[in-house]
Amino acid sequence: MSDVDSGPTDNRAIAFLAAFNDIESYLRESLEARRTDSFRWMVDQAGRRHLLTESQAVSLKEFAELRNAISHGRYSSNMRPIAEPLPEAVAEIERIRDLLYHPPLAMAVLGQHQVKIFRPGDSIKTVLMAMRSSTISQFPIYDQGRCVGLLTTNTIARWVAADLDDNDHLDASSVAEVLSYAESRDRALFLPRSVSAQEALDKMITPARDGSVPRAGVITEHGRLDQRPIRIIGSSDVASLMEALSE
Repeated sequence: MSDVDSGPTDNRAIAFLAAFNDIESYLRESLEARRTDSFRWMVDQAGRRHLLTESQAVSLKEFAELRNAISHGRYSSNMRPIAEPLPEAVAEIERIRDLLYHPPLAMAVLGQHQVKIFRPGDSIKTVLMAMRSSTISQFPIYDQGRCVGLLTTNTIARWVAADLDDNDHLDASSVAEVLSYAESRDRALFLPRSVSAQEALDKMITPARDGSVPRAGVITEHGRLDQRPIRIIGSSDVASLMEALSE
């Protein structure tokens, strides 16, 4: 079938430009950008606001150059662009567009699970038994309905090392005693149930001023410390979020 007979929609440039225009319109509206704000500026802002991953932002800037080449390039007699993007480029820009318009929630990607919480007065043995019987290695500690700390395997390792030095026995009996070995890096990040997969991922991998990243994410109804946890996000969940956003 000849180019003339196949119709303009068969040209991949048409699908590419349509997706690009959708993304540009979405960013301009979401960011309340002015008409004079450039596409690159909007992409940078979208990255800071957890609408795009770093790799998506890089791709969109490259796509902007491709868009310019197509828009300002030569056209055939039936007004079809002669320059045509690769199928992979069309698939990628359409995927980014779909993620922007229909961003998956972290809860939808990860699913629900039963969250085990402990209190400062609980026996440390109950925590160790819970760790042994599950894949979860971080537990939020609640006192009077409010999270007062995160008990991690790193904290437990420091307790074991210090406590054994005393008399070759583990003397601590309560969660509170072991939690005293926690460091500032053993922190939890609180997120609302409505958090998107993109924002949850960005916040879980963004270092604090001391260079540390959260040991765990705690999802509650509105992301508050005084609300019961719905889901814990661990390191393996970060990989699942990355995979969902790169599909």
